Amino acid sequence: MTTGSSDVTAPSGIEQDTQDEAVCLTARVASDGARFIATVDGIELEGIGNTADAARESLVQAMRSWLERMDTTGKLGETLGLEALAEETEILLQFVDSEDSDRDSD
Repeated sequence: MTTGSSDVTAPSGIEQDTQDEAVCLTARVASDGARFIATVDGIELEGIGNTADAARESLVQAMRSWLERMDTTGKLGETLGLEALAEETEILLQFVDSEDSDRDSD
């Protein structure tokens, strides 16, 4: 995979592993009253559900649709802040514990 030039930076929460040819996106689930909302850092996508698992699954489905749409239009690399993505590049969605992210912000 080619990595972007030094002028190209990925949005917050997107990490590129050039050795494994993978891009890792960080996702979080938060309680919002009686429902849960799952979001991806750096991308305006969300999944909503009555449980944390339902919100995660909703986000995964939204992410798949979004990735397909961005790939079809040729905008995936640009949107992720990467100059180019190889056909075999894996896009990984990694959910992190909300408690871990709360501690990180201290």
